Amino acid sequence: MKRQPSLLIVLVMGIVLASCSLPMKTTTQVNRPMFLPQPLCDDWSRWIVGEWEGSGQSDTGQGKGIERIESALNGQFLICHGEAKITEITPDQVNYLKKNMHASEEEIARFKSAGYESLQLFTVDQTTGEIIGYLFDSLRCVAKGRGKREGNKEIMEWEWATGHKSIRITERVSDDKMTVVQRTPMPDGSVMEEKGQSTRRKKL
Repeated sequence: MKRQPSLLIVLVMGIVLASCSLPMKTTTQVNRPMFLPQPLCDDWSRWIVGEWEGSGQSDTGQGKGIERIESALNGQFLICHGEAKITEITPDQVNYLKKNMHASEEEIARFKSAGYESLQLFTVDQTTGEIIGYLFDSLRCVAKGRGKREGNKEIMEWEWATGHKSIRITERVSDDKMTVVQRTPMPDGSVMEEKGQSTRRKKL
């Protein structure tokens, strides 16, 4: 199964989330699409806009990265651009990449030297109130997610172009700190878990 290795935890550090089978809890009931909806102005969207710096690790490696999250298209979307450097890939992680991602030695070396980038877009589905997310990255991965928010957490289920799914939970720890955990079921029945945390560098 080929998917982006782990640096989501570095780059994704906070974003809107959730499972398409679970309704989002919001303070506004959305019954029908508006011609021109109001900009995203909820507390989470206002809070997460900014520049974040973080680190993360998983079975596939460790890394550090920066993510810039901005309000765009007249406030109707959040656009998140992340860049990460791979700081370490242990021999066990190399074996994991070869076995589970079918990565070659050359690809692993290039991945470590080139780093990782991602572009994500988020908005709210006017008809259901769910969060909708789209992800594209430098491994040519494509994913679509739907999600909900509960208190200081957002939960998202991503469905990748390859057909597999993963669940990401982002928690607002404080005004300037967040954590991310992502779990992906693997073909052998195991679950790959990715963890990361980030701190705000500046507000935008």
